[in-house]
Parts: sequence; C-alpha cells; structure tokens
Amino acid sequence: MSRAGILAVLMVLSGCAAIASKEAVIGCQAADAATTLHATSLGAEELNPFVGWLLGFGPMALIAAKAGVTLLVLHHHAELPRNLLVAANGITCAVAANNARIAAELAP
Repeated sequence: MSRAGILAVLMVLSGCAAIASKEAVIGCQAADAATTLHATSLGAEELNPFVGWLLGFGPMALIAAKAGVTLLVLHHHAELPRNLLVAANGITCAVAANNARIAAELAP
C-alpha cells in the first residue's frame, strides 16, 4: 500500500474529528497540490478544467490558489459543518492519493 493509502486508512480509523480538523485541511490541500504538480510534471493530464487553467499560468498559480482556499477554510473552520469538512478533506486526500498513484505509474 502506498504512503497516501496508509495515510487515508489512518485518517478513517482515527474518526471524523481528525478528518475534519484544521490539520487535515492543511495536509490534504498540501498533498493535493504537491501530488498534482508532481504527476503533471511526469506527463499526467489534469482532468479538472479549473486546475488545468491555473496550471497554464505555472505551478505558483496552483500553489497560490490552494493557499487561498486553505486560509479561507481555516478562517471559517469553526462555522463550517463537520460533515462538509469531512467530505471535502476526504475527497481532497483521495484525489491526492490518486495523483500519487498516477505519478508512481508514470515515474521512470
């Protein structure tokens, strides 16, 4: 199992509180950005049209957007429904895990 897969399993086993935490927001967003940039640098196709558009401006555009989203979520974290945070973080970390899998397949 990949490191991303192990992380996902550990997060699920630790319960929703961990998945909804501020640390999970930061970790999942950072993992998604890093794995997206890595996979696309190896030739992977970005399937999200908005992210593809951002990448047209270079990697810093994606990093800036991810940082902005992360800061916005952290600012409003206490007001956001826990179920929304669990879903958003779960999906974001799952996307990062998939990006890591694709990068591993493309790596020389």
